[in-house]
Amino acid sequence: MIMMSEYRTVVQIPVASVKISYNSPLLFMGSCFSENIGERFVERHFNTTLNPFGILYNPASVKQGLELLMNKRMFDESMLFEHRGLWSSFFHHSQFSSGNRQGVLKNINEHILEGSERLANADYLFITFGTSWVYEQKEDRMVVANCHKLPSARFNRYRLSVDDIVDGYTQLVLQLTEFNPKLKIIFTVSPVRHWKDGAHGNQLSKSVLFLAIDNLVGRFGNVHYFPAYELVIDDLRDYRFYNEDMLHPSKQAVGYIWRKMKETFFDDSAIDFVRRVEKVLGAVGHRPFNPEMEEYRKFAKAEIIKLKKMIKDFPDVNLEENLMFLNGIISD
Repeated sequence: MIMMSEYRTVVQIPVASVKISYNSPLLFMGSCFSENIGERFVERHFNTTLNPFGILYNPASVKQGLELLMNKRMFDESMLFEHRGLWSSFFHHSQFSSGNRQGVLKNINEHILEGSERLANADYLFITFGTSWVYEQKEDRMVVANCHKLPSARFNRYRLSVDDIVDGYTQLVLQLTEFNPKLKIIFTVSPVRHWKDGAHGNQLSKSVLFLAIDNLVGRFGNVHYFPAYELVIDDLRDYRFYNEDMLHPSKQAVGYIWRKMKETFFDDSAIDFVRRVEKVLGAVGHRPFNPEMEEYRKFAKAEIIKLKKMIKDFPDVNLEENLMFLNGIISD
């Protein structure tokens, strides 16, 4: 539902029937926007695993990653390649690349083990699609997650169709549900515009994603949609809410989407937890002009009392690092 208010279209999002608790296990997969939102959960000490393959932009690569997690597929040297002194994987973002081949393998396999365990136990899987365009290796017809600056002549570039995505994800959702029967899947479309193909090309690409997700939501009771794209494009709709490149949402825009997500999905325990943990983070982040002032120590002592109460109220959350920081203030 869209409501007109003060020269602005406000996207009204119905409260979801599925609810996230403060200790719900969460897994985020997908584009850089999934990192933006996922980091909000991580910073606030939610039980979150974020992009075990790094940023993945297209639906085919997200699907490949989830299949690898379900199979707990360990990588070996044959699954890496070297280019310009860096060892990389076609299943991973370049953040995993390094000049140390064994280090790359170790990092990849550690993330697969962690991601597989999280997928098996997660209450919610957030999937963010960025684009329906893919790059396919000419040699073996494999869609790659990242080209890693290899020559463009090695790849075919094409746009997935709605049927490509729906067919692939229909089978994937069935597999995920068998793998983890309690799993709920929440799709979003990244509001980051892919300007390489121009305004019209970007809209065509996003349209494929919207139509595919809508089809999947209609097919499965455990599949849901959150309108992150609409919140930026239709609700905020102003370049004030973009970074300097005029393509990526600003920190303020991500914050607005985060608040809408809280209103849509969080249960009472999660809302209370976020309210209190944000106060803790504010206290830990407070830096006085003179940290040796007695008033600062008194402030820290008061915050320690609050934090210990919070640790008692939310025993599943590890807040010990924050407690150690505050204890360090009063012991100096």
